[in-house]
Amino acid sequence: MKVLVLIGAGSAVFTRGLLADLISADDLGAWEIRLVDVNEEALAVAARLAGLMVEARGAGDRITVRSSTDRRELLPGADYVVTCVGVGGRPAWQADHDVCIRHGIYQPVGDSVMPGGVSRLLRTVPVMVEIAHDVKALAPGAFFFNYSNPMTANVYAMTRYAGVEVVGLCHGMHHVQRELAAFAGLPFEETSTLYAGINHLTFIYDFRHNGADAWPGVREKVARELAVAPEPQDIGSIWENGKAWHNPFSWEIFQRYGAYPAANDRHVLEFFPERWAGGSYYGKTLGVDAFSVPEILEWGENRYQGMRAQALGEAPLDETVFDRSTGEQEQLIAIIRSIELDQRAMFSVNVPNRGAVPGLPDDAALEIPGVATARGLRPVSVPDLSAPLTAILARRLTSVYLAVEAAMTGSRDLAVEAMIADGAVTDPSAAAELTDALIAEQKRFLPAFA
Repeated sequence: MKVLVLIGAGSAVFTRGLLADLISADDLGAWEIRLVDVNEEALAVAARLAGLMVEARGAGDRITVRSSTDRRELLPGADYVVTCVGVGGRPAWQADHDVCIRHGIYQPVGDSVMPGGVSRLLRTVPVMVEIAHDVKALAPGAFFFNYSNPMTANVYAMTRYAGVEVVGLCHGMHHVQRELAAFAGLPFEETSTLYAGINHLTFIYDFRHNGADAWPGVREKVARELAVAPEPQDIGSIWENGKAWHNPFSWEIFQRYGAYPAANDRHVLEFFPERWAGGSYYGKTLGVDAFSVPEILEWGENRYQGMRAQALGEAPLDETVFDRSTGEQEQLIAIIRSIELDQRAMFSVNVPNRGAVPGLPDDAALEIPGVATARGLRPVSVPDLSAPLTAILARRLTSVYLAVEAAMTGSRDLAVEAMIADGAVTDPSAAAELTDALIAEQKRFLPAFA
């Protein structure tokens, strides 16, 4: 029986998806799933829901579920460890959004970069490093995967400060690869890509159909669609619709640099904050009526409450989750299958550079192709990323390094410097005021800054 430990299992959406995929993967044999979360109520919901799902599919003979608020209790003997931690949860995310808006900063996500992303980094990185130390001590032979944001900072920090081999996974590249194929009118299975970047800013510079360059057809369709005025509802919608006008900035990057950035406008534009003064985005305001943060938070809360009702028996179990065809959890199961059977399938992974992409620091956590083998993930060298794109990535890494050092040392001054380097706030006084406001708002999650 294999053992998988999921830390952050109170994220019931993720837990439900993972269980659905694993229950459906009967070729992988028997598993013990160990759920960990510091929030007792959220953990109870996830554990109860997991039990109902196993029962509904009659999988109790090969899948068992345990849970605990103490990860050190459940880590020993783990074959796989997966982290899906959101320090402070949705309330902290909303608080970042509110503080930033009061200081004139508008952003559509706030989980990776810009001031909201820096704030999330400060409270998340130390926790992830503590978890990584425990994984190294108690489950040294386990394959370790992380889904927690900010991905680039977390993978870098856990590698540097805990000395673990951790692989970051994100559904963004997986989805965009499929979306590109659909946009080009091509079967996804017949397409291939080459890419390199940092999480949420990964440049797909080669796109092929059965070996032939597929970009010419894409360029023609993009030019044709953008020549027509957009429908207002296409601008700033959280949900992808397959139209060029849904990601106008990403297509602008493509037309200028010959590479499409994942994961689409909602994330990509945050890496170019100087272009969106006052949050203005094609006639709308970022985080408000363009990629609304309250909307995505409400959607997440509604999904959680729906699963809570199912776990408590107040609503019937939604078995449609077993019918999903794509998603981040499915990719995790595919990776596990490739490791267990040594299939050597390729996936997008976030790992230390170590020379894979020339011109970027060796210790930087990059999103690049990786091959899943019985000996773990093996990154693929990407030597031909263009110099201009490499320069953009190098610039964006500056703030990450500063903010991680601030998080690990509790240095308010380095946090301010990270804010300035990020580019959304260039005035030192304004950066200091915003940093102090965010630290004060999130102080219960920032013991190092006490």
